[in-house]
Amino acid sequence: MGEFGPTDGDPVTYHFNLLYHVQGIIPWLLLPLAFVALKENRTLQAAWILAPIVLLTIVYSVVMNILQMDSGGTVQLNVIFTILVLGFSMVWLFAERIGSRNRLVTFLLITLIYFSFLGVNLLSGGFGKDMIAIASLAAISIPAIIFAFIIAALNSPKSFNTARFIIYVGAALFSVLLIIFSIFMFIFHPATDLPINSRIVELLIASFFISLIYYVGLLPFLVLLLSNIFWRKRFESVLGIQTKIPIEPPSPMKNLDIPQNQI
Repeated sequence: MGEFGPTDGDPVTYHFNLLYHVQGIIPWLLLPLAFVALKENRTLQAAWILAPIVLLTIVYSVVMNILQMDSGGTVQLNVIFTILVLGFSMVWLFAERIGSRNRLVTFLLITLIYFSFLGVNLLSGGFGKDMIAIASLAAISIPAIIFAFIIAALNSPKSFNTARFIIYVGAALFSVLLIIFSIFMFIFHPATDLPINSRIVELLIASFFISLIYYVGLLPFLVLLLSNIFWRKRFESVLGIQTKIPIEPPSPMKNLDIPQNQI
């Protein structure tokens, strides 16, 4: 208020608990716990999942430094980054426990793991208005990511093609986000002053850029899952697809010099 009011107020006693610092890192502690608690992850090959996490963390830090956002926006983006990136990693660390099942059961288990990680973040971050808002965005994003992989897997024929699968993931991610955002916009916020054409344009732009950000974030994981033999096996067991064309054993008749019509 400058000269129109007091510059200092009465002192207030505030009790700060050291646990407030710990709350924010609880979701990150689940990652090493998954390596320790699950024996199938106690191998150097499993540790490769850290490579895309580290890469995305570096890129995210650089982008945040460039944007110079306020503290509130930074905290919100940190939470959504943690939920989506670490939650996705947790799914694959549980791959041998949830894979090689009926596809419906597998994807229900994936959803359970992903949303459980979201719940841990919500509990550790509190139930403030900002936290609820960012958790709602994560709750919308998680099904979109899961369905993108479901659609890509269902459209993968026996002759698996890596490039085609990656393209399908991107296209499906945009399509599913567009559908989800449309439902939320026209059902929960039907009355606005904007004409319908402007709302559709906003919807398409928001869906495109958000899906593009998520897609870029998924690419390092896709490279790992499709290039590393250890993680490729987990990829196949979770999605229920074969990434290599099965080789048929040669017919014994082909090894004979006698024409088959003379036998």
